[in-house]
Amino acid sequence: MYSKTCEPGEYLDIQETQDCLPCEEGTYSLGGGERFDTWDTLPLGFDVDVELDGWWADDDANCSGFGTSSVKTLTSAVDPISSRWRLIELEAGHNIITWKAFGLSSYQEESPAPVYIREIIVMGLDYTSKCTPCPAGTHAPNTGSSRCIACPLNSRSDEGSATCIECESSQYAYVGSDTCTEKVPCKEQDYYKRYDYSKCQMGKKTQVEYKWIEPVICEYGIAGAVPRPSSTEEDCPSCNPGMQLSKDGHCEFCKDGQFSDGKDPCKACPALTIPKKMMKYLTWKELPPYMTTSCLNNDEDSNCDRDSGWIAAGNHIHSGENYADDVYLILTLDVTEFQVGGSYFEGQDTIVAEITFAFDMDCHQDCSLYFLEELETSSPQFLATWTGKTNQTTIFTHKISTTTPRTFTWAFEKKDPKTVLDPSVDLRHDVAKIYNITVTNVKNGGASYCEACPEGRNKECISCSAGKYYSNDTKTCKPCALNHYLSPSNDHCIPCGPGLKNVQQKVCYSDCSFSLDKVDYNLSALKGFHTLDTSSSFTEAGNRFFKRYNISLCGTEGSLDTKCRASKMSSMDETELEISSLICRTTILPSSKENEISTQVMSIGDVLLGITHENKLGSLQDNMTKPRTDGLNVKDIKFFYRSAHTTSGCKEGRSTIITLRCDPNAKGNGTIEFIPELRRNLRRLQLPHLVDHRIRLPIVICVGGSSLPKNKEQACEMPKWYRQMPWYAQWSIAGMVTMAILMAVLIMFFWKRNRKLEYKYEKLIASANGELPAAETCALSERR
Repeated sequence: MYSKTCEPGEYLDIQETQDCLPCEEGTYSLGGGERFDTWDTLPLGFDVDVELDGWWADDDANCSGFGTSSVKTLTSAVDPISSRWRLIELEAGHNIITWKAFGLSSYQEESPAPVYIREIIVMGLDYTSKCTPCPAGTHAPNTGSSRCIACPLNSRSDEGSATCIECESSQYAYVGSDTCTEKVPCKEQDYYKRYDYSKCQMGKKTQVEYKWIEPVICEYGIAGAVPRPSSTEEDCPSCNPGMQLSKDGHCEFCKDGQFSDGKDPCKACPALTIPKKMMKYLTWKELPPYMTTSCLNNDEDSNCDRDSGWIAAGNHIHSGENYADDVYLILTLDVTEFQVGGSYFEGQDTIVAEITFAFDMDCHQDCSLYFLEELETSSPQFLATWTGKTNQTTIFTHKISTTTPRTFTWAFEKKDPKTVLDPSVDLRHDVAKIYNITVTNVKNGGASYCEACPEGRNKECISCSAGKYYSNDTKTCKPCALNHYLSPSNDHCIPCGPGLKNVQQKVCYSDCSFSLDKVDYNLSALKGFHTLDTSSSFTEAGNRFFKRYNISLCGTEGSLDTKCRASKMSSMDETELEISSLICRTTILPSSKENEISTQVMSIGDVLLGITHENKLGSLQDNMTKPRTDGLNVKDIKFFYRSAHTTSGCKEGRSTIITLRCDPNAKGNGTIEFIPELRRNLRRLQLPHLVDHRIRLPIVICVGGSSLPKNKEQACEMPKWYRQMPWYAQWSIAGMVTMAILMAVLIMFFWKRNRKLEYKYEKLIASANGELPAAETCALSERR
């Protein structure tokens, strides 16, 4: 027994050299294997059995649709567009491989689609003693071939050919043909329109060309042939409803809150309406969004690739021309998200949306159109199948009951692979046409119109325009008054705080120019970024730290100009933490290398609530700043800030008050500092809601208003000596004097009482009988 194996393209010469030799031209070899790809007869070693209802039937049992063209025992309803390879590892020795397909029922009116085995390759055999001749229609141009190559278009070959023979000019042949066929005079069905929409713009023309269907199997220059029309110009078709032309000439869906009829650009829906989104494909200038097309065939030599398939043709999309008879032409539509609203009940089921399409088929044989649905969480399911020529346009509707994303697939097949066709039958023009597709209530679509909001409204409802709120009383949009802004719920307007302005009734802000008590202030010199550090504190371990405050007094029309940043704590941190605010605070840890580590970043002022002379604004009150005692008739200016970010210690958010104290007699640019009484509290408490700042200004810049009073002189009055003492010292002295007087009174009282007792004791000792002397007075004698 020979144990030697040869490489692909070789055979073992047993008779003479006992060595591996290359195959001759026109033949091929797998080396240590064998290929079964020709099924004219059942290959040697194969057997077919049919089992019906649990009983084995005779080999000649009448099973419709089966014969030697298949090596299966029973058909099965499977996905007709599924094509894949399977690898089976065999053990050494004798192996029996069985293919079985189980049908649902043998009494169906229509036979289910069968399972086909196109090719079987067995590798690992001991040796190949001879090479296999190439089948007719293929060739092996070189020695040592491991497989045969199909003859190209308009050429043919016989069995065992090394080359292909070109057909005569009056003949044609498809890829892989073994004969050439005489051409006939061309007809209208032999050419098709080709639209060039790549640069098509609204209101312009596009070039329409007529192309011969390849391969050209007709003669167009002989008598009786229909001439091919010359290229023409046509109006550019409009986009589909809910879409508009983009800058590059393609159609795109309108954005959220917009609608279009497809002819005009998208525009915003009116207030108190909801855009009715859907996928509505009526015109086919190009493949619409979320649609893809492909061609599927097991034969790599076929004129079919993954990028070809259905073709857009103006008022419809068709399955294309010039594809092999046994390919599947695939068209898919992805629905990625459905809208929440729009559902309705039908019986016991909730209907989320529905898909509807209109189509027809023009076929010479039993062509088929399959419609499938594949959910994101399950395998494809057949929804409907149509076979043969349709006499009129068919409309099909499928209701969708869940919001699960899904893919819809249309698969067109020109002929049943098990059917042997008459060579004179030309299937090139067999075609399926889809005229329109509509999927309702989808979020990844576009709106062609906007409908009134339902009662109660919802989040999809278009809000009123900027600066307006929805009035429940009038059911209309009303504008906010001057210096008012919309509430977060957009149902009423809120007045801006004192000293503030607003932008489009949305944001209240200050530009550092305002009026208080009929005095105009211009503090624009304070715009920009300011930094303030506290004095150092120490942790229990002795590590020094301090707080840093970054301040933007007015901001820029409400924008958050100030930024605080936390340092990277390790090399694993990809980005630094950074927040934007009007006022923010950071804890700074100075290191030994003169570098600073910033941490505990927080905002203590996102919104400027108002500017006033008062110590209170709303629920915020300044209890820390003492009134000025310098005698200047200039009021303090207080900026009140609020941050909505809450913590366990600040459940209503943080607040900050900045006090501006102006000194007309000061010089320089002014200082920014903590007030002394607050500095003590900051060291002890470190509570962010107690933060207060004082900005000392050298001058007050006033516009209009009253001037300062003239300076005047008055006599100095020396206060009393006790007025020069603090109040607590005065109260201490008064308390001590009171205690001294009280002690003196008590001493005198007890001294007198003691003297009286001593006198009585002495008289008792002096009496003879030891009795007390008679009383000097008697109460009874007094009564007499």
